[in-house]
Amino acid sequence: MSAKARGASGYRFRVLTTGLVLALTLGICAANCSVRNNGPALLVGESVASDFRLLAEETWASFLLVFRARADCFGPVTLQAVRSLDSRAVYDPGTATVTVRVPATPAVLKGALVHEFAHHVEFQCQEHEELRPAFLAALGLPADTEWRPDSVSAAARRHVDIPSEQYAEATVILVLGRRPVSTGVQVNDEAVRAVKVWAAGE
Repeated sequence: MSAKARGASGYRFRVLTTGLVLALTLGICAANCSVRNNGPALLVGESVASDFRLLAEETWASFLLVFRARADCFGPVTLQAVRSLDSRAVYDPGTATVTVRVPATPAVLKGALVHEFAHHVEFQCQEHEELRPAFLAALGLPADTEWRPDSVSAAARRHVDIPSEQYAEATVILVLGRRPVSTGVQVNDEAVRAVKVWAAGE
């Protein structure tokens, strides 16, 4: 297979998968995106290869299915791809942009996308603060634990003990059913359930 055929992310998808992605995406937009101009949408930059775009659209559709009850709370997110990045992916809340390092396996890319989509909701949706007490309690942490502390220990700098990162990893499990990459971030079933309950608007 040529480098061009592999694309930036190094994998291909069948036409059937593409059709399913489009059907899911259009169905969700019909219910939510038309309600307001700045409703949830995935805006794909020119740096994203066609195969990665298909995977990202599929992942975004799965993400929105889980967070559909909160879809009027966060707006569009932009996706960019780069070949050099210190981590698998990053989210810039100022521009609502997810940047993902490519190439990578489909599983790793999905995990990175969902993790950063979770941060998108966290930063853009004010109602997200309603989740935090229940999520902290599920982790066995005091209610006054800083969600994303400015000054943290060496362990926390590795994201192991930052509630914001634990929430993003719990969201990966909720949306994908598992974590494609072991990050060392501690998450339990109760924390995943807390995200599920909030995402469903319960």
